[in-house]
Amino acid sequence: MRKQVLLKKGITGLLSIGMLLGSVIPTAAQETSSQSAFETKLQEQMQETQMQFEELTSETESETVKTQSQETQTETSAQESEVIPSEESSSASQAETSEVQTEQPTQTEIQSEPQTQETVQISSEADSVEETQENEAEYSTEEFTEEESTEEEFTEEESTEEETTEEAELEGVEESFYANASLNADSKVYSGWKKDSSEIVTLPAGSYVYITSVVCVEEEPRWAHVIFDINEYCYEGYIPFEVLSVSYDANLMAADETQAFPADYQSALNALHQAHPNWVFKPVYVGDTFDYAVGQQMAVASRALVSTYYNECFRSMLDRDYNWQTNTWKQWEPGWAGASEETVRYYMDPRNFLNENDIFMFESLIYEKYQTQGAVEAALANTFMSNAKVPGAEYTYAWLFCWVGEKYNINPVALASRVRQEQGAGTSDLISGKYAGYEGLYNYFNIQATGSSRDQIVQNGLKEAKTGSTMMLPDGTVSSGSWDTPTKALIGGSLKFANLYILKNQNTLYAQKFDYDGQYNGKYWHQYMTNIMAPYSEGNQVRRSYTNSGQLGNSFVFLIPVYEARPVSSLKPQERKNQNSCLKSLTVNDQEVITAFDKTQKDFYYSVGEKTVYANVKVKTASSSATLKFSNIGSMSHKVEVSTITVTAEDGTQTQYRLFVGCGVTIEQGLFDGFDVNSYRKRYPKLEKAYGNDIDAYYEHYFLTGKKAGWDGTKGDFAEDNDDSDKTSTIYKGVDYAPVFDAKYYLNRYSDLKSAFGNDYAAALKHFVEYGMKEGRQASVEFALNVYKSNYEDLTKAFGTNNVLYYWHYMNYGRAEGRNAMTRIPSTVYDGVDYSAVYDYEYYRAHNEDLARAYGDVSDKFLEHFVKYGMKEGRQASAEFKLKAYKSNYADLVNAFKANNELYYWHYMNYGKAEGRIAFSYSAEYKGVDYAAVFDYEYYQKQYADLFNAFGDDAESYLWHFVEYGMAEGRRGNKQFNVYAYKNRYADLKKAFGNNLCSYYLHYIEYGKAEGRNGAD
Repeated sequence: MRKQVLLKKGITGLLSIGMLLGSVIPTAAQETSSQSAFETKLQEQMQETQMQFEELTSETESETVKTQSQETQTETSAQESEVIPSEESSSASQAETSEVQTEQPTQTEIQSEPQTQETVQISSEADSVEETQENEAEYSTEEFTEEESTEEEFTEEESTEEETTEEAELEGVEESFYANASLNADSKVYSGWKKDSSEIVTLPAGSYVYITSVVCVEEEPRWAHVIFDINEYCYEGYIPFEVLSVSYDANLMAADETQAFPADYQSALNALHQAHPNWVFKPVYVGDTFDYAVGQQMAVASRALVSTYYNECFRSMLDRDYNWQTNTWKQWEPGWAGASEETVRYYMDPRNFLNENDIFMFESLIYEKYQTQGAVEAALANTFMSNAKVPGAEYTYAWLFCWVGEKYNINPVALASRVRQEQGAGTSDLISGKYAGYEGLYNYFNIQATGSSRDQIVQNGLKEAKTGSTMMLPDGTVSSGSWDTPTKALIGGSLKFANLYILKNQNTLYAQKFDYDGQYNGKYWHQYMTNIMAPYSEGNQVRRSYTNSGQLGNSFVFLIPVYEARPVSSLKPQERKNQNSCLKSLTVNDQEVITAFDKTQKDFYYSVGEKTVYANVKVKTASSSATLKFSNIGSMSHKVEVSTITVTAEDGTQTQYRLFVGCGVTIEQGLFDGFDVNSYRKRYPKLEKAYGNDIDAYYEHYFLTGKKAGWDGTKGDFAEDNDDSDKTSTIYKGVDYAPVFDAKYYLNRYSDLKSAFGNDYAAALKHFVEYGMKEGRQASVEFALNVYKSNYEDLTKAFGTNNVLYYWHYMNYGRAEGRNAMTRIPSTVYDGVDYSAVYDYEYYRAHNEDLARAYGDVSDKFLEHFVKYGMKEGRQASAEFKLKAYKSNYADLVNAFKANNELYYWHYMNYGKAEGRIAFSYSAEYKGVDYAAVFDYEYYQKQYADLFNAFGDDAESYLWHFVEYGMAEGRRGNKQFNVYAYKNRYADLKKAFGNNLCSYYLHYIEYGKAEGRNGAD
């Protein structure tokens, strides 16, 4: 006698490990006291810790349910039904079997059975063949009540003569069942579960699959419908049940216990629970600290992005994301910048979103019966998909999302919201089917649609569509390959979305972004979207959909992560103005000082020739919204001139910079690090008396004398000096001796005076004026008699041994002239010959490291080396004299002196300088035209290796090449002039000269520079 097995639509209580820490299976109709045989086996299997199914079979009694002999008609009622598409079922069975009448539903509404009844699906091979021929998908709901089921006896003729054992094995029932599983042996996957089904692929043992239904033959599970991916290509098909090891989730917390959450979650969740008693909240304990999780999110530059539409407070200021020099953010995708850590912390902290509007970012994304077409339509409201048919199909977008949702156990409202988020107005090339080279392809979910340009994003997305996937279509056919219709793109995208994320424990909007579960793909990297705000915005859209469709009273399940070591709070970034206070450009006499941008650099150094009388400083800020205040240098009156620059960013952030310009001297990089001029001034009152408010004088003093003498220039706090006696102790008989006298210094330096006068400053001053100057005593750090004598031969010739006159000269003239009375000025005279025209101690020391290591600060040794060896070797000892330039500029000297380097130095010292010959730069004159405005020999030589190989050090050849060939080729002749920038900057010139590059060079030489036109980059 044939048996028909009735199985309930969905197995209540089975929990898939694929729905990590809180996923639940769609609830079925209300359970009755009796169970199907398969249900009984599965429940026992869970209790016995997944014992082998074959062993359980022998322990479980089969339950025979006989069908009624008369035709059963399912009655439906709009008041009892939910709009849910059901899976394909069979039509009426053959005459010898009991008949179950099916009803073809309309597209937009499918009725479900009352809760007291169980659903059955009956299939036969003949029915399946008939349905395939009709090429239609039929959805039916068939109802039986356990109490109404009766046993109908079949005649022996019907039961024995018309059926064979093979036919009985093909008789089966397929019903929904959701679980994760792995293969315990290699197995083939088929397009169907009947013997004529084709082979799709072979899976090796250990492969993971997700079960969506099982097929029972004579009460035994024989086949499972599974979905899986191979190299991210999605498949679905049927596999023998016996090769599967089914997993069940044992880690679910109590469904409605908010007390399972930490205390900092409970207040918000209790408020939600009181407002919505049916809502279920489940904690998911991540196992990592919150700081660690945030660090992982920030570890990869483009992992967390934010739209540049939002205030810059949300954007990262890290060097990888933000260019301080140009005040621009790197766009990892068009219109998307890196998110700041503060932004990541806010959107990653679950506690910020435990409220009515935001909680749905934690909603479990598996299918539930309350996710109706009405709810989906609400999610699609005011979009191109609202109440619209899928192009090329007779069903609507909402219907298709519901069909996919039920078939693959995915929340259709979430699917609709995801497509809405990705496609917006529906005008994207990814769904037009018309993009050149990818015509007829569609990608609604924007899967793999990433890149640095709009075209790259579209092309990558459509390459994914071209690869496609294997799927079942609503008409029952199987499609493999490209997503070449909108239907295939929507189903294929949903399948991939589910298989790669939802079914692998990333089953909330939050989890799809932040990937806190590591079971399948590791943690924090396998993220569906880069938009840091996506869970928040999509969750809000889902909530609005449920609100508009009246669904907020349903039993939603929320899976909420809990991190360890949570901060007290993670606040939302507050809007702010631009905070860039960097310098973009700094020039002295139109020469750029900032050669390499460094946002941390606050001091800049530059040198000009000692004959330079004026320094014009220009400053540009990186941000146009910043304000700038600085002191121009102007006239050069010291060896060291300083410009103080203050930049105030739009948000009020203030940064101070200093520009040190050496006049005829080279200031070593970092020499003024930590130097505070105000502290230096206050620490040494004698200097303040000497220099007053001449700030540059203090810098010059520290450069020339103070640093070497060990004077302290660091920042310090100084109390006001209330000792009036000290302030008046430099005046004697109406003369102020402050430049050369300091009472404290005088008394402390000479113990005999300290013993005689103690702290009597007046007595000390009287002694100095009447005796000390005559004796040559030093009464101030600023003035040392022997140093003053040694430095200035003109004074020794005038004053001889009359010490007092040297003091008087410095007080009345020398100090004002800038004469140095503190440190000995290195001599330029050797054996009676003055080499000052070609020699400068500071320059020679700074440009010859081997000598600095050998001689330290012994200046006489440097001069001796220069005279005995340096000139022969052709070493440069002064910014004023370059041997190569002197040779290059004057052929008459080369003809006379040949390779005798010393003679060139001697000539310049004795004749050349007086004749006005140029020895510090190369001549740029060629055939009567001076190309100096656009050409510099040393720059041209260093810039082009091909020319150096050809010409070596022959300066004339470089100039010849530049004029005859280089200009026409657009070669750059110096740092100041870029012919292409000049051409593109001035439309009148471009119109006049076109592509004749030589004309641009000549115009700048003859007119452009004088007109103030800009030829720089």
